[in-house]
Amino acid sequence: MSNNIERKKVEETFEKLVMNNYKRVFNYIYMFVNDYEISKDLTQDTFLKAYIGFKRLRSKEKFHIWIMKIARNLSINRMKREHLKRMRFVSLFTRRYDKELIETIGNPVPSLEEKTRKDEEQSVVRRVLNEIPYRMREVIILKEWEDLSYEEIGRIMKITRKAVKSLLHRAREAMKKRLEKEDAFK
Repeated sequence: MSNNIERKKVEETFEKLVMNNYKRVFNYIYMFVNDYEISKDLTQDTFLKAYIGFKRLRSKEKFHIWIMKIARNLSINRMKREHLKRMRFVSLFTRRYDKELIETIGNPVPSLEEKTRKDEEQSVVRRVLNEIPYRMREVIILKEWEDLSYEEIGRIMKITRKAVKSLLHRAREAMKKRLEKEDAFK
């Protein structure tokens, strides 16, 4: 009887943590992988993996850091797999047809429905964000979108506070240069 009560309590606690963190995890993954469907799958995988390991988590207060680590690792692994698939395809295509394959990416131009300036700015920022290296992209997402501290970011990315600050500085400079090159927001 006591075992069932304890299990129910754990499930209720986990459910509350999911409700409080679902949007944050999904948005983080989406900003990272830039694909809505993949983000939904990875978010589900993240919480499934978290549920499996939840009993081993010592401090429930640190759940948001732990869940972001899981999301990060799953996202990186997925991006690596996608990159390898793409590279195999490019290699196969060039061997078979001896031609250059022009990789098409999502349309960086805002859609016609996005008429307001804010929507246009968000589109430019998102596109430029996806052009910088993924570690820089990640640190910006964690700091600017998730509003995490340097220490929390360091724990998620497994780097020191000093490395977080340095990487964040370089990432902001890279974003700034690209936005200036685009003549954005002038």
